[in-house]
Amino acid sequence: MNKKIAGFLICSILLFPIISETKAFADENSYLSEGQTKEILSIADDIIAWKKSDNGSSENGYLINEKFLELAGTTPGDWYPIGLGRLGIADNYEGYLAVIKDQIEERYKTPGKLSAAKATEWHRISLAVLAMGGDPTNIGTDEKGLPINLIADGTYNRGKTTPLGRQGINGWIWGLIALDSMRYNIPDDAYYTRDDIIIEILRQQLADGGFALSGKTSDPDITAMAVQALSTYYNDEKAYTYKQKVSGEEVSRTVRQIIDEALLCLSELQLDTGDFASWGTENVESTDQVVVALCCLGIDPLTDQRFIKNGNTLLDGILRYRMNDGGFIHSFTYDPDNPTSLPDQSNTMASEQTLYTMAAIRRLSEGMRSLYDFREEQSSSLRQRISDLEVQISEIAASPTDAADISELEKLLASFYSIPENERCYVSNYWTLSDTAKEAGIDIDKISVTTPVTESPKDESGENVILYFSESDRNAADGLPENLTTEQYVLVTTLLDKLNKCEDFDEKNIYLEKLTAAKNDIASIQAEIDSINTEIKEKLYPFERMTLRDKETVDSIAARYNKLGEYDKAKIERWEDVIKTKTQLDNLLRGIIIGTVLCLIASATAFSLIRRIRRKRSQKEKEMEELALMYKKDE
Repeated sequence: MNKKIAGFLICSILLFPIISETKAFADENSYLSEGQTKEILSIADDIIAWKKSDNGSSENGYLINEKFLELAGTTPGDWYPIGLGRLGIADNYEGYLAVIKDQIEERYKTPGKLSAAKATEWHRISLAVLAMGGDPTNIGTDEKGLPINLIADGTYNRGKTTPLGRQGINGWIWGLIALDSMRYNIPDDAYYTRDDIIIEILRQQLADGGFALSGKTSDPDITAMAVQALSTYYNDEKAYTYKQKVSGEEVSRTVRQIIDEALLCLSELQLDTGDFASWGTENVESTDQVVVALCCLGIDPLTDQRFIKNGNTLLDGILRYRMNDGGFIHSFTYDPDNPTSLPDQSNTMASEQTLYTMAAIRRLSEGMRSLYDFREEQSSSLRQRISDLEVQISEIAASPTDAADISELEKLLASFYSIPENERCYVSNYWTLSDTAKEAGIDIDKISVTTPVTESPKDESGENVILYFSESDRNAADGLPENLTTEQYVLVTTLLDKLNKCEDFDEKNIYLEKLTAAKNDIASIQAEIDSINTEIKEKLYPFERMTLRDKETVDSIAARYNKLGEYDKAKIERWEDVIKTKTQLDNLLRGIIIGTVLCLIASATAFSLIRRIRRKRSQKEKEMEELALMYKKDE
């Protein structure tokens, strides 16, 4: 089934308010026990229920509702869609794709596009778009009318504007994850090759086998993420030659060597409670990342003895942070540098990472593609080929090397290399075969070159599904209020996106005109909100320094604020401080006016008294003169 058809199917399904819980994802072939399966599903379901409550969604409503979609394109807005999509849970995929497309097109109009510094903005959004059934290589158009390709702009051509590693090793790690999410081909004229990105990760390995964002102390999060990115190449015999960043020594090593050392480092970092500490703080996210890394390698994170400490598994470590409301906390201690992560309240980031970790476990148990491999699922025939090969490899592992039949080993190697190159990473025990063959003196390179690749026939097919602009969609468009606010942004964007994709009908142009005008009106309101917020930051900060010279600016901002609807007023930042400042300035001006008036009254009163006194004095002097004149006449 191609991606376009899959997208149409998703859209058609989402026309109906159906919520599929993770229980629909179960499979009888799961390596998990029935109890473990229920626990994994329960953890995921409870996280979703908590987030719905936190998000103001009804129990039977979508998690990705209008409030949630206001965060599309941000860290808290993109990871839950990834978790939902990889668990196979029906939600508002259509709404997310419509909004994120609009957000991307708007952000591409700015000089920095998605981010001037962080390439991981491109990577995270690409993964979320894929999880929702979209295509990050063709998600909207730029100002020139050209298709926006997040994989090109954010990964292999990122260096044309900003180095992929500007934000550190994270840029290289997530760039490789995004690049391999669909095993994208890199054009010959690209700024970076795959090897460039892989080597940049390899060369930053620390002496103890781990990785870190900075410094020389291995961090479990970064180490696990590096393993996730490199996992695709674990079964590759290729040796990479590079200079290590820490020592400056030139080495030639395989990805397998790097990952094995990283896993040993992670095993040593694991606490007796089953979890991990990062930067001195025990937390759930570090443990989540380690579980995802193991799942990417096809390793059962619940039974691997390297990751069971004092009887506690990684899952035991994760569950330490589970709250009664179904969410997860970040840590047990308050971190002043991370004030949103309270030790007694479920945390969005901790919960979202645990959600997609449950998806990683579930996908591994069902024999599905790993968490960040968004390609169409393997055909049943290919899965069977890989399974049969793994069984045969496990059988030779039980035999002494000198007793191994060389012809049998060569046959198994030929079977391995006959598998399509991008599928070989799913043979979980390849290195048992490789090591045994090398001990027997077999030239693996020769076999890998001469073995023809055989594709497995696909056993699924799809038919095109037409997307309709339904009666309920028309009613929603007709029911838009006369005075729009940004509250209608998600609805209008979703309807307009659906309308642009649907077949023609008599009133299509009327609805296009209506919804386009509505979107433009909402965009104008949002621009005004952004402008007011910018003016507050640039012209009123710090508030305590405001004087009467700033009153005109404050009054202007207040007048613009009062023209907004109630919903939009809530988006104005630090408005309480603005009102407080306006009140103070109004009171100050009122005081000055009152003081001035009182002074004028006092002056007028004084002037009147002086005139009265002078008048009386003048009258008295006149009376005295008249009296003197009278006395003079009498004499």
